Amino acid sequence: MLFFGVALTVAGLLLLLNIVNAAFTLALLVSAALMLEGFDELAQVERHEIRWPSHVLGTIWISTGVVAAAWPGVTLWVLAAVAGIGFIICGVAQMVFARRYRRLLTGWALWLVAGTLSVVAGIACLVWPGATILVLGVLLGLRMVMRGAVTMMFALGLRRLEQLTSPRVPT
Repeated sequence: MLFFGVALTVAGLLLLLNIVNAAFTLALLVSAALMLEGFDELAQVERHEIRWPSHVLGTIWISTGVVAAAWPGVTLWVLAAVAGIGFIICGVAQMVFARRYRRLLTGWALWLVAGTLSVVAGIACLVWPGATILVLGVLLGLRMVMRGAVTMMFALGLRRLEQLTSPRVPT
């Protein structure tokens, strides 16, 4: 899980640092970042008591990334619409799950903030479809860095919990 947190953060930083690259390259980075979101969501399925929401979210993220990869040369409007819809659906779901399971979910407020950022990014993509792919890259980059930080914090928290609860056997 720590791997996914680092990968998400690196992908987000790459999006933020490669803003001047060609739209085609950025579209592929956006696609890869969306799919990475999905794989991270699926990798975390086992930690949830109720697992179907993570399956749904992971599938939506991966599907959105595949659609974006299949049409890297498509007009910005379509890419912005596809990404915007994906952001809004997953963001709303993430906010609902964070609120519903706040007593069971460590760092639920961070998940709520990440979901809110996702919805804001999705709305921005739909409201300003004529904006360049660079804006989409910045929005996605910021969201990816946030998701990566949350995932790394969770993974490190699990590691700390394991150290505290594992029996110490003298050697």
